[in-house]
Amino acid sequence: MSRYAMIFDKKNCIGCNACVVSCQQNYSMPAENKLNWVTVEESGEFPDLKLDFTPHLCAHCGNPKCVDVCPVEDATFRTPEGYVLINPENCVGCSLCVKACPYGARSMDTEARVAVKCSFCANLVENGGSPICVSTCPTKCRIFGDLDDPNSEVSKLVAEGKVVRLDEYLDNGTEDFEPYVYYILEEEKDA
Repeated sequence: MSRYAMIFDKKNCIGCNACVVSCQQNYSMPAENKLNWVTVEESGEFPDLKLDFTPHLCAHCGNPKCVDVCPVEDATFRTPEGYVLINPENCVGCSLCVKACPYGARSMDTEARVAVKCSFCANLVENGGSPICVSTCPTKCRIFGDLDDPNSEVSKLVAEGKVVRLDEYLDNGTEDFEPYVYYILEEEKDA
């Protein structure tokens, strides 16, 4: 059995949004339904202005509250591989899962009247591929793999303590959700 996770290496993210666009095109999503997104934080003053880009997507939590609040069996569910998925045929569009997600990773497709979110491109991964956002990223800031495979880069980075889990990164008290998204620790800057 596999347990998939995503690691973001923020120092390599250039904010190009190729990941966002390729995902939206692949899944024919309207512009307001981003399954992954990149936030931008500005610091400093001209001419010493700095832009910091942070990629985001569904954390495919080990203890997903979105699954707990869903009133319809198998509308939103967690697979043994760790994917948290939505079955649009069973979704009644109540948006309880959208409200329950502490990471803002779900939204409502108002036209289809169903909840939408990142699937880690489960259909591609299960056929030997990788998520669209990973294969599209020109700077390789997205690292995807199986935490249970000791040879995967994801597993190695976690084992070496080179990453922090999303809840630690955000420091927002969501550790009980057990997110499967990590960020590489920034290296200490020389004084």
